[in-house]
Amino acid sequence: MCVRSPRLGLWCLFGCITGITLLVAPVTAEDRGVARGGVSDAPSFESKSPPASRLLPSDTYAYLRIRNVADLKVGFARSSLGQMLDDPAMRPFISDTYQTVSNTLEEFASQIGLSLDEMLSIPQGQIAIALVPGAPPEEEPKKPSRGPDEDDDEPTDEEITRRLQRQRRQQNSFAVVLIVETGEKNASQSRMQELLAEIGDLSERNQFVRDDEKIGDHELTSWRRPRGRGQHVEWFERDGVFVIGLGRRAAADVLERWNDSDEPRNRKEASERSNDTDSQIVEISGNLSSNPDFGAVMTRSIGAEEETPQITFFVHPYAIAQKIISRTGSAFFIMPIVDTLGAEKIRGIGGSIFRGGDIVEGIIHAHVVIDAPRDGFFGVVRPEAVEPSPPEWVPADATSYTTAHWDIATATDNLTKIVDQFAGEGSFDRFTEDRVKGRLDISLKEDLIANLTGRYVGVQRYQLPAAWNAVARLDALQVQDIDKAREMLKKAKTKLPPSDMQAENVGGIEVYFMANRRELPDTLRTPERSVALIDDYLVLADSRELIEQVVRARGGKAARLVDDTDYALMISELGAKLDGEKPFLLSFSRDADSYRVLYNMAASQTFADTLNRRGENNPVAQKFADLLRRQQLPSFDKLQKYFNVSGSFGYDEPGGLHFGLMTLRPLE
Repeated sequence: MCVRSPRLGLWCLFGCITGITLLVAPVTAEDRGVARGGVSDAPSFESKSPPASRLLPSDTYAYLRIRNVADLKVGFARSSLGQMLDDPAMRPFISDTYQTVSNTLEEFASQIGLSLDEMLSIPQGQIAIALVPGAPPEEEPKKPSRGPDEDDDEPTDEEITRRLQRQRRQQNSFAVVLIVETGEKNASQSRMQELLAEIGDLSERNQFVRDDEKIGDHELTSWRRPRGRGQHVEWFERDGVFVIGLGRRAAADVLERWNDSDEPRNRKEASERSNDTDSQIVEISGNLSSNPDFGAVMTRSIGAEEETPQITFFVHPYAIAQKIISRTGSAFFIMPIVDTLGAEKIRGIGGSIFRGGDIVEGIIHAHVVIDAPRDGFFGVVRPEAVEPSPPEWVPADATSYTTAHWDIATATDNLTKIVDQFAGEGSFDRFTEDRVKGRLDISLKEDLIANLTGRYVGVQRYQLPAAWNAVARLDALQVQDIDKAREMLKKAKTKLPPSDMQAENVGGIEVYFMANRRELPDTLRTPERSVALIDDYLVLADSRELIEQVVRARGGKAARLVDDTDYALMISELGAKLDGEKPFLLSFSRDADSYRVLYNMAASQTFADTLNRRGENNPVAQKFADLLRRQQLPSFDKLQKYFNVSGSFGYDEPGGLHFGLMTLRPLE
């Protein structure tokens, strides 16, 4: 691994720090003590810097912030996954994994002069990354005028095209801001300073030009290409916080905004500020916290809980799309289509992640701000209140259960209008209605859509053997007229070859099993697709085992989810969070099964053989293949005790859509 530029070096660094810090590094001796109920001697890190949202520009496109990395590590150690990784049966494997990762990154670490442990110890307080607008391009120096006897070469059409493309990219560029808080006068601060010094040496070796600029009382260091084009990296340190910008003036803008937020140090400075009406100070004072779209998202996400969130995030998808499209020469054609679809109505998407208490392990809130009226694409977004109770045929051993309610008829009508508007009148019917009618003699709108109530039920269930798709799936749509739905299935069967749709009686239910002609590798389960009418639900499943279990639950021969105590507890906790809101979406999941799929595949011989084959040409894959040969993973049944259940909800409100996810701690 060779770091060829300062920009690449910084990306590698923060990819390593963020990924490994969140997954492996948090399980330290100190954190394990806290996780087991002990008291850590290490004092909690207290952040003294302004929140990143007050330092970033108001027109920030995307933002992710961890409030306190030290606190997050302790929280991870107490989580289900953290405690599972700390199980005595798992410690040898985790220790060996960490060492393998460390060895894999050894070359990179040697180039920047810090070991993996030292890199991971750098962030202490907040850490944030943001996508922001790039600075306007600098004016290109004028070419020296030629003498009277010299001819000025006229630019070719190709040169003019390239120049226009470059100008569009520069005028619609992106920049990235990284904020890392280390604290002051500690080892973390020293290591970060060493790291930036190494990045500076790397920049100099790659013939970058260094500029030092004084902004207020603080020094900004920047590295740029000799001609000013291409990569530009800059950074500064203030109060134990390092801000790094990938893009011209990205870090400088943050420093100016930070300085502008400082209290005046004396009367003279206060007087100068009050008399200064230049537009520069007005522009600098605008930060992300003052952005009404950001405020609308965060109010609904952060205000939903009493605690302070550990992680917050925000993205403005329309602004990003607008910027990307403007970089091309087709903006005049594409943007009217995007606006016609109503994409500008999405004012922001964001959310927050909270640590729970003794019963609840964690809570996630997400909010989508949508302006009214909901026309264009949003005419398809028609959620309605759903009945949360699962049908009696949903088995208690289901991995997950999801139910939702949608105004299907109105959504279909609006989707038809959108497709016809862009593809021509009658296009939606040609693409869907006519094709289904020709193949199955079924009218999609009259025989199916008009007969639906709008309620959807989804069931997933883990089944052996281990495979990447070991979780079988069932999707069900509630119908109004059972006889009409039954007639539709019979009509479809008469139009298909007998081998494509074979009827079988399963526990008194007529199930139509579909032919499967696809051959899949050993790592994938071969689907056994079927369709049936179970009570008033049109059911599609991809597993015979699942459909048989559903029929058993319906007949009372298998436990039902509606009677399950875990489900009852989860619904009770979700109801408290809903606080009277009527959800259009509700789900329940057994977390152990979700981890079991990945765990069993990682422990399988098939996966080991795959790594061995890829290791022949990939040294990284070979290292992990060797790891699996050295360490044998314990049975997942020994680790299942660390997991409980989770649930989620979604509800509609005039200003947008709100979603929540809650995970319960395992019962002692």
